[in-house]
Amino acid sequence: MPIPSINLISVDALGVVRDSLKGAPNSTLITSLGELRRALDLHATRSTAPAVTVDLLGHSTRDHQLLRMGGVVLDALELRIRRYFEEIERSQVLLALHAVSLRLLGCETAVSPSGQRTLRMLADILGLPVVGTLVRLGRTHHAEESFNPRFDHVLFPVEPRRNRAQRHLSS
Repeated sequence: MPIPSINLISVDALGVVRDSLKGAPNSTLITSLGELRRALDLHATRSTAPAVTVDLLGHSTRDHQLLRMGGVVLDALELRIRRYFEEIERSQVLLALHAVSLRLLGCETAVSPSGQRTLRMLADILGLPVVGTLVRLGRTHHAEESFNPRFDHVLFPVEPRRNRAQRHLSS
């Protein structure tokens, strides 16, 4: 049985996800990074699953295939993006959610060197696997309440160099 997901959907990507996904109780529309954080906090107060994936769904940029969320490009070379995810890690909201991975579900987010670098850097910051995609995504890639597990072969996971438990022991 697949791990359930929490879907945080950039409002500009609504046309890509199925109608059932955008209305699912585990889905939240996002227009900014602030809304993304509030959605994580809200889902953490309701989380009862023993494990979840946190899925960020949006379009990717044309040049570097970096995921866009609410008009913000998730490029880990940008200091404010790194600080944003460092704060998420410090808050332990992903731990409260029982998150086992963060998936950046936009077109080809694991194809370019920039995309792969961002996946690696975010994995190291969060101490969790961060997953990108190897293909362009469309409506058929999304099932009723999550990414369709039939297409797991198009996902590219990047493991952190140290896991979450090792990070907290050394802090």
